Amino acid sequence: MTTNGGTRTSFCGSRSFSSLVGAGRRGLEAVVAVFFPPACALCGRPLASLGVICPTCEADLPQLRGPRCRRCGERLSDPSLDVCLRCGTTVRAVDRFEALGPYNGTWGELVRLLKFEKEPAVGRFLAARMAAHLMASSIAGSFDLITFIPMSPADQRARGFNQAELLARGIGRRLRRPVHRTLKKVRRTPPQSRLAARERRANLQGAFRLVRYGAERVLLIDDIGTTGSTAEECARALKQGGYASVVVLTVARA
Repeated sequence: MTTNGGTRTSFCGSRSFSSLVGAGRRGLEAVVAVFFPPACALCGRPLASLGVICPTCEADLPQLRGPRCRRCGERLSDPSLDVCLRCGTTVRAVDRFEALGPYNGTWGELVRLLKFEKEPAVGRFLAARMAAHLMASSIAGSFDLITFIPMSPADQRARGFNQAELLARGIGRRLRRPVHRTLKKVRRTPPQSRLAARERRANLQGAFRLVRYGAERVLLIDDIGTTGSTAEECARALKQGGYASVVVLTVARA
């Protein structure tokens, strides 16, 4: 598996030290690849070097088709509009919503590998793709700090990690932006995927509490966006705490 995403160093001579560490890591990867040939996580084809997916599968990762509402990510029937009817007639806390691609298909497979198979290399790959997406768009200059959707303590203990936090910290390292835990989930809630849209909104009311106040512009990270109810509830709490704006980025849009 890949070892991308090395931690920055901050002491004198860090550049030469990092170069030596990088060369050593690459040499170790080459040795490991000889004895344990890696395979693509999606198609199973052998990889020429340590990595996560093969170049063919990476090139085939789908994008979201058609015009999308910039506030919630829903597909728009009228390409001349930039927001859907609901976002145009409702006060929303989320200022902008972005996703790398659709959940149905290979993006969803990668998310499931991260969450349920606990593949850290998949997390590093997804964080790198999210960082590249930000740098290639106008979003890169629209936030000051990065945060993430929290899990309830019980759910995080059961999984062993919060995939949204893992992605956020990977993005922060690559973009050299601060990452802070700004919210906590104060109660467990039934899985959103099992509920209707109206039930999802009610399910999350009061579930998140601010733990860090601020005035910065925020990038909020999650793995999947569906109706946007979770992101909206978190964004509302952030803005009540003084934060200026909230842009949401997820791996996939269901």
